[in-house]
Amino acid sequence: MKLSIILPTYNERNNILPLVKNILEICKNFKEIEIIIVDDNSSDNTYEHCKKNLKDEIFKIFLRKQDRSLAKSINFGIQKSSGDKIIVMDTDHTHDPKYIPEFITLSNKFDLVIGSRFSEGGKMLSTIHHYFSYFFNIFLRILLNTNVKDNLGGYFCLNRRVLDRVELQKIFYGYGEYFFRLIFYLNKKKITIKEVGVIYNLRLKDKSKSNFFRLFFKYTFESVKLRIKNLF
Repeated sequence: MKLSIILPTYNERNNILPLVKNILEICKNFKEIEIIIVDDNSSDNTYEHCKKNLKDEIFKIFLRKQDRSLAKSINFGIQKSSGDKIIVMDTDHTHDPKYIPEFITLSNKFDLVIGSRFSEGGKMLSTIHHYFSYFFNIFLRILLNTNVKDNLGGYFCLNRRVLDRVELQKIFYGYGEYFFRLIFYLNKKKITIKEVGVIYNLRLKDKSKSNFFRLFFKYTFESVKLRIKNLF
């Protein structure tokens, strides 16, 4: 079994190396592993920093200068990956790598394993964001007719065999809304999904690049559009 870990970056120079060190320590017992870093043309030289410091052959480091977006960077990483299991996680330390072994174990029974803030044992350390995200996910569950509690977490493990059953271009565009599109289309295909309660940490360094309220309106618009598009 080969594991691919995809790390999309944008201005994460101060976060990426500590994260990679943590991942390597947690995954030291995995025989085959590749870490794919996809940088969206960061202004803080994240790409150059990675190329300089991560020279082992397990690292694949790419720079995207055009058509940039979080979702498209993830899709790019998926296309470049070769593992049987694919882990996708944020690079600001909000997603803790300690859950990776559990994800891998569960992925032997389920096609998609999600790190969920709202399953038993899960939470966000930012209280305001936790409750806002909690109620917004209720809205998404009702609108998109899914039993998944966390439709926006973005921390997951996917079996490669699933990729042939969905059109990735219909899913991976924009920002974090790609994740509820992924869940929606996988759910339509009756693909097995398992949620694992995880604790979402605060960023390790620097400020978040996300505009909370702008994302709220964007995600609302995109989810309604997805529902209308698939009414028939």
